[in-house]
Amino acid sequence: MALHKLFLEKKATKKNVGNSMSTTYSFDPKKGVLTLFWKSRKFYERKAKLGEGFVVNCDGGKPKVHRIKLPQQKEDLLMWLFDFSKECRAHSKKEFELLLERERNRNSWKYYKEFWVQGNKFQFVLCNRSDCNGVYHMVAYVAPDIKKDDVLGAMKMYGEIRGIYYPINFVKKILKSRFGISEEEVLEKYFF
Repeated sequence: MALHKLFLEKKATKKNVGNSMSTTYSFDPKKGVLTLFWKSRKFYERKAKLGEGFVVNCDGGKPKVHRIKLPQQKEDLLMWLFDFSKECRAHSKKEFELLLERERNRNSWKYYKEFWVQGNKFQFVLCNRSDCNGVYHMVAYVAPDIKKDDVLGAMKMYGEIRGIYYPINFVKKILKSRFGISEEEVLEKYFF
């Protein structure tokens, strides 16, 4: 079974979905149509917009296609964008401290070093770890009442040490719809 993420960034004609040899896709942004093919036969066609994301489950049979399901809460969404799994997300400062202590106990080794990104409404902690390509996501906290300026500040500071690995159009769409951040503000304050 292989789950592939498909992000609509630009016009595409018969491009492979991930590393699948039998599943391809085409996307026409002018018409707003996404078409998927399995073994050269069309099996999926739907209206789609530039910047949308899909999960394509290629398990040997006809693939299944779903839109990427985003976290409902704004604070969870921001932590998700920064690649913090559910197990690493704290929803209170007390929970943050408990998770941080647990992760410190779990990840203590020689040359251990933490990397912090913090502001009034957020805290993100990463550490060095060779088996995780150099950086491991330890714990994150985002206040439920986080505002647009705090999100932009978090993105700028986080981008200086790690970056966001989702395509820019996907991130812009999320930031606009969920945080009210315009494209100009993203380009102005955050470097992808």
